[in-house]
Order: sequence, then structure tokens, then C-alpha cells
Amino acid sequence: MYSLRQVVSRVLSKNTNIIRSVRNCSDQEHSTNKWAFNDIESKKGLFKPKHTIEEQIRYMESDAYKNTYKGLPIFKWYKRNVRGQEVTQSKPRLFCIDKEGKFNLNHACPVCRDEYLFFDYRNPSLIEQFLAAGTDQVIPILKAGLCIEQYNLLKAQLLKAKEHGTITFTIDFRNFDYKQWYPNLDVSHLGDSDNNSTNTRGISLQDIHPEPLVEFPVHKRDLNTNWDEWWIRHDKFARKAK
Repeated sequence: MYSLRQVVSRVLSKNTNIIRSVRNCSDQEHSTNKWAFNDIESKKGLFKPKHTIEEQIRYMESDAYKNTYKGLPIFKWYKRNVRGQEVTQSKPRLFCIDKEGKFNLNHACPVCRDEYLFFDYRNPSLIEQFLAAGTDQVIPILKAGLCIEQYNLLKAQLLKAKEHGTITFTIDFRNFDYKQWYPNLDVSHLGDSDNNSTNTRGISLQDIHPEPLVEFPVHKRDLNTNWDEWWIRHDKFARKAK
């Protein structure tokens, strides 16, 4: 009669090679497919892994990120679990991850659900996905699909990115023909508007007009708008009414 310990030891000795081969294969797959989207549906109560900004940048440049989001902004693949149109929707949730770092619910917002994504001014490519086209303004929160906590972090990191220079935004200066409104105005120092329209892209207003005290004649003057006199007359008539 063999004891239970001897039987277990013999079975394990025979299967050690199989276990080692499976472990080596899993290590090789993990090394080749390092980046992966966290597709766990039931996330409530689980911790969100923490990664550095360098890992986030490498993840957004990997094939796993491209295959997951197909070159579109991350909020395009998110839909709130509510009925009705966007106008009739209620405000989004306050947060998806609690103070302990655990998911508060299963259906998290686009940024909270991906373990590699978080807003940081050193990675402007993620912030620019939530900006309106051609502007530096954040899109509405219902369109972005973010929770209120991530939406506030987005606005804070956008301001920080502008201060550190990782996101620059300038409106192209537009040249006007002032002779249409001011026939007697000397605009020779401005040059030809047709020639300057292609050369002033990306140039700020301070470069075109370095003097801050440039005065242009008023097209429509404000007449009889001295509010101090109006209040004096009002007090005068108010006294008569009493």
C-alpha cells in the first residue's frame, strides 16, 4: 500500500517537465505581448494597477493600444448606460475609483477603465483627444463620458500643460483690408494682406504688433453714454418724485 504522500510525489515528479514547459511558454508570451488592454468586465472591488507616465507613453505607441481603439479617441468607444438622448442625460457619476484605489462600479469611464491611462501634462496626446477641434477648450462632460473627478483632472492638467509648454495653442492672425472701413487711414506699415496671409501662420499678435499701445480710430463712437451723468439725473428726478 502506497501512502498518499508517495503517490502525490510520484505524480508531481512526472509532471514537473510539463509544468516547466507551460511556465516557459507563458513567460515568452508575456514578454512578446507586454502591453494588453484590461478587458475584465466585473471590476467592482478590484484595485486599478498604477503605472508611470513612461509606461503610458509606450503603451499608447504600442500595437495593443492601436488595435483596441482603432485610431479614434478613447471616448468614441464608450457609451453611458442610460436611456434617452445626450441632452436629457443626468450628470455623470462623481468618481469611478474610491480613495482606496478600488473600482466603485463595473462600468467605469473611458480613462478609469484602462489601467495605463491617466491625465498628465507630460503626455499631451491623451489630453488633446478631449479638446474641441481647432481650439484649446475641453469638450462637454456628457460627450467625453468621463466621471466628474477625471473631468476636473483633465482641466487641471490642461492648464498645467499650457504653463509647461507641452501644449501650445495660437490662433492664426488674420489680415484685414482696413481701407474698406477707414479710407483715410495709413496702413502702409501693415504690408500687403495677400502676401502676409501665408507667412503669418503660427505667429502671435505680439510679433505682428510689438507695440502694445497701438490706437486705431473708432468706427462707431459711443455718444451720450456717460453713466455718471445718468445717475446724477436719476437722483435728481427721484428727489422730485418724493
